[in-house]
Amino acid sequence: PNKPVRYSYTRQARGSWSLNWLVPIGHEKPSNIKVFIHELNAGNQLSHMSPIYTIEMGDELLAKLARDATFFVRAHESNEM
Repeated sequence: PNKPVRYSYTRQARGSWSLNWLVPIGHEKPSNIKVFIHELNAGNQLSHMSPIYTIEMGDELLAKLARDATFFVRAHESNEM
């Protein structure tokens, strides 16, 4: 049997935080992606990890992501996206 394959990408901005996500790939399209944020201190050491957020992936959202290929993040004090 085929095992899920995970892709992760980290983009770090000025040493203060990094956005991470996992996308299962394989023979079928993903049903969701997992997103989490690492906050880094002045020495680039991990100081906090956000909860892991799940974004459901329907046909409409998959088509939009493929077309736009842009991901936006808004920060809130309550750790919600």
